Amino acid sequence: MSPTKIRNDVVKLSALSTKKPDYYFIQGYLMGLGVLPQLLNPSEWQPDLFGDLNVQNATELKYLESLMALYNQCMEKVIQNELKMPAKCSLSKQDYRDSLKPNMPLPSYCKGVLQALKHINKRMLDAEQKQALNNLNSVLKAFSSEKAAAKEFGEFAQYNAQEYKRNYVYFMADAIFELRFSNDLTLSDEDEAEFNNLFLDEEPNELDELDELLELVLADTELKALEPMQMLLELMEGHITKQFIKDNAGHFWGLQETRPYMMLRAHRAKIHALHGYTQKAQSELEELLKLNPNDNQGNRFLLMNCLIINKEWDKLDSLLVNSDSEELHATASRALSAFVKHGDSKPANDYKKILQQQSKHFAKILTGQEKLKEQPPYYSPGSKEEVGVYLDSLGKQAWISVPASLFWLRKK
Repeated sequence: MSPTKIRNDVVKLSALSTKKPDYYFIQGYLMGLGVLPQLLNPSEWQPDLFGDLNVQNATELKYLESLMALYNQCMEKVIQNELKMPAKCSLSKQDYRDSLKPNMPLPSYCKGVLQALKHINKRMLDAEQKQALNNLNSVLKAFSSEKAAAKEFGEFAQYNAQEYKRNYVYFMADAIFELRFSNDLTLSDEDEAEFNNLFLDEEPNELDELDELLELVLADTELKALEPMQMLLELMEGHITKQFIKDNAGHFWGLQETRPYMMLRAHRAKIHALHGYTQKAQSELEELLKLNPNDNQGNRFLLMNCLIINKEWDKLDSLLVNSDSEELHATASRALSAFVKHGDSKPANDYKKILQQQSKHFAKILTGQEKLKEQPPYYSPGSKEEVGVYLDSLGKQAWISVPASLFWLRKK
């Protein structure tokens, strides 16, 4: 069924209903259904979307088939992490308010998503799920009307609007993961049996296979790497008892037998973070720092940016207390924290000055004035490559998550 036919049929179906939502509202609503932790039957969501439907003949029944085709396409996008808004839901680069007038595609789409999210029972959510949902709601509400946008964006409104628009996909992905998939990364009995047959006998050649699998998993940053990683972690955790953790917490990196375990967990956090699931990454990294407070792995760098993205400013400040003032990650994090608390002020500008002294490339690379080449396996302080390491730990995403911060960073 072609996209044009689906659209035309769904528009005709809407005209037969009492609520008569426009096509962008419908698209937004169906994508919103993909965020829900529970699956709703069409008999539950169709009345909420359309009100009463007056379908009377075979032709009009075909419209319902097109609606379900559109629904299935939206669910597939959720699974494939293809979460961009429709192209027509663009934001004017001259004046964002032009895109938020009544009946424009962008606010209509956002209102549709918000309507679907009302099916979520917030009392059943844990803290991470609530935070992810609140972040998504704040972006959607900001684009629901000119009035809501003016209240949310404040100073540098045009710049902030563009930042929020870019952040939409990011927060949508985080909400989907937390509400739908965060507790679903478990192995089937068949997968676990196959894994155990391969590795539990611990013959020399099988241990070599285990090392090879470990190497392959650590080289892969796609979500598909989570499944074999889970296998490896469950195997290792079978030997890491509560008493072992109690006796060795604080020294896990120094123990040869737990070092692969620490490497896998850190890599899992990186995968979560790279794919937008920063609440999950944050929790993992915080646990790793308890097991290894000396942080030989440098987990604090990714954690800093996850805390910024998740707006956990008190936790960030606590983490920065013992961070080296010469570290680029720490200085950048302090600058962002000061900017959030004080705006374009002396405390924030003092940190920006230190940041400029530590790296003449930092601001230019983050604001697109300089480009990075392929990242080498080493770097020196103050080099472009050091900024590349910062970017690899979600540095750019951290700045984008703070409205107007990149505008301020570039400002003389």
